[in-house]
Amino acid sequence: MALSDLQVYSEYAYTTFTETLQQQVELFNAATGGALMLSSAAHQGDFSQEAFFARIAGGTVRRRNAYGSAAITEKILSQKEDVSVKVAAGTPPIRIDPGQFRWIQMNPEVAGVVLGQQLAVDSMADMLNTGLGVVRSALSGVPEVVLDVSADAGNAGLMSFQNLNRAQALFGDRSSRIQTWVTHSAPLHALYGQNLKNENGLFSYGTINVIRDPFGKIIVMTDSPQLIEVNANPALNKYHTLGLTTGALRIGQNNDFEANEEARNGRENIVRTYQAEWSFNVGVKGFAWDKTAGGKSPTDAALFQASNWDRIMTDKKDLAGVVLTSRAA
Repeated sequence: MALSDLQVYSEYAYTTFTETLQQQVELFNAATGGALMLSSAAHQGDFSQEAFFARIAGGTVRRRNAYGSAAITEKILSQKEDVSVKVAAGTPPIRIDPGQFRWIQMNPEVAGVVLGQQLAVDSMADMLNTGLGVVRSALSGVPEVVLDVSADAGNAGLMSFQNLNRAQALFGDRSSRIQTWVTHSAPLHALYGQNLKNENGLFSYGTINVIRDPFGKIIVMTDSPQLIEVNANPALNKYHTLGLTTGALRIGQNNDFEANEEARNGRENIVRTYQAEWSFNVGVKGFAWDKTAGGKSPTDAALFQASNWDRIMTDKKDLAGVVLTSRAA
């Protein structure tokens, strides 16, 4: 495989990766009602920080005594900081031995397109799984937005529309802010098993399905490992269904994709490997990444640690949403 062939391969791998991912990102944002927001960005440094004015505790209106002269307690208009964190990602070395192309007379453009498409699917799944794990972890640290029915007997412990309603009721008079449910397929199929029917398919890509429930709210079905707690007894598996508001999860691609090829001798055939790397930022509505406790370039373990996400919104109704924990059987 000539150097020019390798350049063609890399060019098509990158172009297909970018175009495929961008197309699906735009479709996914629209299909999920804006609850899961994936966007292009170019964040510098390890964190993205945005200051905003906090809601004044207790409100801005008081009852005064028209005939009094006593001193009153002042309130302060303060700022808070919304912080997202940059996550580093990449591929393992992928073998693209030049002999493979010559042996089957394959155009390197074809292999580049195939790799680019696979990278787009896998990287999107990685960003979403990471984001879902982050949202679940952050919300799990706030007990007043978590409804756990997994210990309830019979159908009471399943994901039902009654339990979904109980979960969104945690937002009280702002329950309408819950726009989207994100759930594992197991509890959703249990829901269908209760003689409820859905035929309004909206979007399907890879392992992700987006549909609507009879209430008109969107249900995103994806078998993300971040939505299940596996037990030795499958009947005791716990599933976390997320009820999310608009902008609950923000993922920003940093447009820093870089690939490298390396050729090695000393084996039966010439070995050439392809390796790529990139990054994305992840942020949760109502929470800020703890730069001290969580640190830079975090691992999944750090990202999914609830204590590394500091609550910055006082009112629970201003958070990313609610969590319903249930069984599937």
